[in-house]
Amino acid sequence: MKKIPTSCLSALLLVAVLLSVPRYLKASSHPLTPRISAVATLSCRGVKPSARVELVVTVRNALHPVIASVERPSSFRMRTLRKPSLLKTEDGDVWLFRYLIIPTETGDFEIPPITVTDASAYTRTAPLILRVSLKGEPPVLTSGELARAVNLTSSLSDEVMKNAPQKAPKPDPAPQATDLRPLPKRIISTCWKELQDLWNYPGGN
Repeated sequence: MKKIPTSCLSALLLVAVLLSVPRYLKASSHPLTPRISAVATLSCRGVKPSARVELVVTVRNALHPVIASVERPSSFRMRTLRKPSLLKTEDGDVWLFRYLIIPTETGDFEIPPITVTDASAYTRTAPLILRVSLKGEPPVLTSGELARAVNLTSSLSDEVMKNAPQKAPKPDPAPQATDLRPLPKRIISTCWKELQDLWNYPGGN
């Protein structure tokens, strides 16, 4: 077996190094692409039935974002306000998706996370809570909602909520049952009740 000259070994090592350099440079020369992000917000958190609420989805670090559909409670009527619009800002391009929501029933409703796709990338928004009541009061703000809204850590958000207690919104009064009796019977019943109240009136001293 012939001994391989040292010069040949050096040449082979040099070729191997040169072949690996382009691959390394190719992988490391491109900066990391910012990850697509999306945030969903409501124009208000508490409304009365049939009030108009705007849902806005803000998308960053995307070229051509798409929202295939927006899941919502069955009692919500919704339509797209306009086509997605692109805004040029100092912090980069921002896409806006705007929807009009009209709730028709009272209660606390959740709008599930909205999926935004951009080619092979995708992201999801955080869920939203909308309270529909006769007074239009907003729901109690949770620690998680506060953390997502102002980009706080969970521990700091919990501490803020402890130092800023909130009053729970009063529930809507229960609806009164409809009197289905004929009108004459209702009139007689009302007159009889008034007579009883007059008869039982204690009078003045």
